[in-house]
Parts: sequence; C-alpha cells; structure tokens
Amino acid sequence: MDGQQRRAPGGKKRRRTKSRPEPKIKAEPVLIVARRPDSPRMTKSMGRSVAASAQPKRGPSGAPPGALESELTADGSSAELAERAVEKPRRVARIAAAQGVDLDDQALLRERLLNRLLHCEGRSAISQAVDTLLRHEFTVPEEQDAQLQLLEHVNEAHARQAIAVMSRLLTSESPIKRPILEQRLRRLEEEADEADTRQQAAALRKRVRAA
Repeated sequence: MDGQQRRAPGGKKRRRTKSRPEPKIKAEPVLIVARRPDSPRMTKSMGRSVAASAQPKRGPSGAPPGALESELTADGSSAELAERAVEKPRRVARIAAAQGVDLDDQALLRERLLNRLLHCEGRSAISQAVDTLLRHEFTVPEEQDAQLQLLEHVNEAHARQAIAVMSRLLTSESPIKRPILEQRLRRLEEEADEADTRQQAAALRKRVRAA
C-alpha cells in the first residue's frame, strides 16, 4: 500500500544512516624564533651554528684578549699586570676638611667668649672674660662695645690699650654709649694707680665732652 511505509525484506524497517561530520583537524601553532636586540645573528656554517658577528672582544688597549695574554706571559709579569688592571683607584684622604672643622670650632669658641665679654657686668667678671679670651689667643676686637668693656679691666695696661683704641675710633665715629664711656673714663681719671693711666683717661674724657 502506498500509505504504508515500505518494509525491507525480513520485516525490519530500514534505518537512515546519518552522515558523520568529518573530524576537525587542529592547526598546529606556528613557532616564530625571536632574537634579542643585543644578541648576534646565528648563521649555519659547516654543520654548526656560528654567530655572524662573533668577534673576539678587545681589551682596554685595543688588542684582543689572546694577544694580551701572550704579551703577559712573554715578560713573566702577568700576575702583577693583572692586579693593576683590576685595581680600583684609591680614595685620597682630604686633610682640608679636617682643618675646616677645626677652623669652624675656633670661630664658634671665639664668638662664644666674645659674647660673654659683651654681656658681663662688674670689673671682676669683665676681667675674667677678657683673660679667657686672651688665653685662647684671641684679641679683643677694635670696636667700641668691646673696648668699652676693656676699660673696666683691673689691669691698667689693658685699660690704657682700650683708651688708645677708643681715641683712634672716635676720630671717625661718634661714641655709641656716651654716658657709660664718660663714667668709666672719670673713674680711671680719679682712681687709677698709675699717673699715665689718669692722664690718658682725662684727655679722652675731655675730648668726648667737647664733641
């Protein structure tokens, strides 16, 4: 019958065979040989790889290492020259730096002693400050404030020295502390033990009052 499916001989239905898809062949990865920028190119020569730019490195003098070794072994001083080649330059000791530190220390000491002298009060304290300054081989600056303190020293030789310096300074400067200067000059004029000290103090005091 047309409406019925045809049966194969033996009464079994004929199965349709499905076509199997062909297996996909995986593509093998392509290998690319990369060369480092600083590596020499490789060329094949006589069955082995040889660096195209391979050349013997030259030493500091421009000669290849083989020639340098032959020269070193020829004169028998290879060990000594090799030590010189690798020897690093020695550091030179800087003595000037140490001297600079000493100078800075001396400057700081002088500044400290001078500051002590300028802020002392009383003849005894001023005399000790001046003696300490001189004992460290420093001199009293030729300035009015320092020389004004030196007038109070118990040693009249230092007082006369201060009078001489003040007389020289006042030719081009005005007294910075006129009342104190006149007071100390009057004390020396009246109470100094030596006549030379009294005369110099009186002359400077008269000059200050007339200015």
